[in-house]
Amino acid sequence: MKSIYFSILVALFAGIGLHAQAAGSLGDPAAPLVISEWVKGQPADLAAAKGKQIVVVEFWATWCPPCRASIPHLTELQKKFKDVRFVGVSDEDAAVVKKFVAKMGEKMDYAVAVDKERKTSAGYMEAYGIGGIPQAFIVDLHGQVVWNGHPMDGLEQALQEVVSGKFDIAKVKQRAEATKKLQAFYEASGNGTDEAKLAEMTKELETLDTQLGGIEAGKKFNAAEVRKQFKFQGLLRDYQMAMMAGNSSTNVARIEKLLDESAPKDFDLAEFKGTIATGKLFNDYMSAVIGKGDTNALPELTKKIAAAKPKDPRMLLQVAWAILDDGEVKTRDYVLAAQLAKSAVDATEEKDPGPLHVYARALFDGGKTDEAVAAEKKALVAAGDNEEVRKELEATLKKYQAKAGK
Repeated sequence: MKSIYFSILVALFAGIGLHAQAAGSLGDPAAPLVISEWVKGQPADLAAAKGKQIVVVEFWATWCPPCRASIPHLTELQKKFKDVRFVGVSDEDAAVVKKFVAKMGEKMDYAVAVDKERKTSAGYMEAYGIGGIPQAFIVDLHGQVVWNGHPMDGLEQALQEVVSGKFDIAKVKQRAEATKKLQAFYEASGNGTDEAKLAEMTKELETLDTQLGGIEAGKKFNAAEVRKQFKFQGLLRDYQMAMMAGNSSTNVARIEKLLDESAPKDFDLAEFKGTIATGKLFNDYMSAVIGKGDTNALPELTKKIAAAKPKDPRMLLQVAWAILDDGEVKTRDYVLAAQLAKSAVDATEEKDPGPLHVYARALFDGGKTDEAVAAEKKALVAAGDNEEVRKELEATLKKYQAKAGK
């Protein structure tokens, strides 16, 4: 069984890590739009638009919260840049996209297309090495891709420059190359590269940062700060490993002292320590219930788990779901699973279908069928118009209702 704590740590470090930007061949000819069906607006033809119209191609999905959040922004941009063509491309079923677009109405007031075979996605997302959505691409009057990024992060400014003819593609390419070198520096700082090499990389990056007015928009490159951040992340990893391994209090105290001395002002060290302690508690509990830990400690661990109040409800759900579904668990405490899931439900104010679904499962497995039906119905309400989630919840609800009927 993969450690519960492993999942917690991945989520934690995702929030403080450094991420590489997508790298593509800016300035290359834009791939054609190979569309299965146009759901809204007139079909767009990049070959016909060349020399006449700038086009923004944006990749999104109905199930993607950040995509839904960016839709009104794209609509506003379409109104502002009336001569620019905006096209939203999804690879979902046409029926799902049509229903969503109809519900959005004027809030989604630009062309929408379905790329069922993902041929358009291959020409943009895959070609530029991008895995996440939403992602927008600007195709200029020359039919070239001159910019790509999150539609709510720099698209408007870039589009303004492209429309006014002030967009400097040479500088954009130079910044893209500098970004690759910056990422290489991040990696080198974290893997113990020798000081001479780091100094050489630092000098080159400082020069590029000055030439470009910032490799990263709005930020000044500071090698010392980058290295300080990586050192701090290393201490965080050392601390969690020491706690998980049950190291001596002296070793843990030594690392804690270093953390206290180097923690950034905006980093909540107390919350981090609490998360680590709770993660270890959860991990010890799971080890006990699968028979690989101290089973004699199970009553006390159960009591502590029940009293745990982590800020992140996902930690509660991970343990609750493992109790219910992990094949290695020998002792399934349905009462505890329901309690943990209910705490997550309360923390999310019954607005997230996930905690409600896990809570319903705990109730059902614990023999409280009618209550499970009620909870799963609430999960359906919370799912809104997410068709994929609704299908799973509806199938589960039928199962619970059938049992209740008997």
